[in-house]
Amino acid sequence: MSTRKTLRRFVLITTIIVVPSVFFVSPLKFHILEELFDTLVHVNEVPLPIFKTKPLVIWTSDFHFVPTKDLSTYLQPMGVRFIDKSLDDYEPRCRRRNACNEWRSLKVINPKNGLRLDHRLIPRFYEAYKNDSEMKTVDAFACFHVSSLCELFEPFNKSIIVIATIRYELGRQDNGSWTTWNRNLIKYASNPSNVVAANNLYDVEYIKYFTGIQPLLLPSWCNYTNQSYAPSRPGFLIALSRTKQFLGLFQQNFTASCKRSNCSVELTVLRQKYPFYQYSDIVAHQGIVHVPYQVSVMSFFEQYRMNVPIFAPSKELLVEWDVRHEALGYRRLNAMYRTRTSRSAIDPHPSQRSIPDPNSFSAESSRYWIQFCDYYQFPHVTYFSSIDELVEILQSITKEQLQRISERMKVFNMRENKRLRRVWRTILLKIASHSSNHPY
Repeated sequence: MSTRKTLRRFVLITTIIVVPSVFFVSPLKFHILEELFDTLVHVNEVPLPIFKTKPLVIWTSDFHFVPTKDLSTYLQPMGVRFIDKSLDDYEPRCRRRNACNEWRSLKVINPKNGLRLDHRLIPRFYEAYKNDSEMKTVDAFACFHVSSLCELFEPFNKSIIVIATIRYELGRQDNGSWTTWNRNLIKYASNPSNVVAANNLYDVEYIKYFTGIQPLLLPSWCNYTNQSYAPSRPGFLIALSRTKQFLGLFQQNFTASCKRSNCSVELTVLRQKYPFYQYSDIVAHQGIVHVPYQVSVMSFFEQYRMNVPIFAPSKELLVEWDVRHEALGYRRLNAMYRTRTSRSAIDPHPSQRSIPDPNSFSAESSRYWIQFCDYYQFPHVTYFSSIDELVEILQSITKEQLQRISERMKVFNMRENKRLRRVWRTILLKIASHSSNHPY
């Protein structure tokens, strides 16, 4: 009997045994169970690992350790090994990992000169590493947070994986260096051994706007949390936010609305309740409310993959917040780095001229670009069109309803994992076919 038929029989028997008890203890709808059954039957369609004898090796030197951690954790079961030469010296992150000096092992490049890379350093880096024994094992280079650092690796003639997790011109914001980076990125995209992608739809469309490239969408998986929704503590959390002034206004308005309706909802900022939170703290609460400051954040992926019910403003409300209060201040690098300008430093690709400039502060720009935020790409997110409506939702939603939302998120995540494994299998096999190291 084939493995697939054996799995199908096992799942069928398990379902026959479990379904009656599920209906007895939970109000799950039958179509959710059907979806779960279908997903379980097909979950092993991509055999793991791909490289059983000689791993495929990826080198990364990134300014944010989480995207590297995410992808390395996800690809490791597929037979991929990462060499992580982190440049992340941001103290709140690196201190928790006891890794603030990891970058010192690197030659030529450091956190100060790597962000806005002087191209004269590229041949120096190549000379320093061209005969390095560890470098010779590398099949590909990956760049995420400061994706333009991949320019550093071009002379090695190995595959380049660009996955933008923030605006791709970070470190190349002036006209000259941004134009040069565009030219190089277009060149990389034309090579079938390379990958140009983003982990979110906003950055997919953003790269396309300025380059004409159609990047891949490779969402973050974040299965390193090893947690799943298990509510045992009262109240809801507010997700991390870096726009403190607007967050304060949101809390003030929520408190006033709650008082008017005589509600008893407990809503607390995550960092205020847990200054050094664990993922187990998040899954223990009833759900989490997002007051967005950025179009895509790793914490959203973490929470979604943990099947935690998520509450977010409707597109119309977020546009209003952005236009009136610049709530999404971190969407535009020119605002994030306090170099506020009314337009981007370069023109769009000719094919995109009818689309509003994403770095404009106009209402037209906000209305067009906010539709690509992560909050509107994932199913089973609960939206509120006003703070009054959020109060009403949090006050009236039941534990059973929250559990149903979480179960639907879980089914979606299982299907998405299967799809993503297939996509990555294709990418990895293509990289391996172009590598002189011949991983297998």
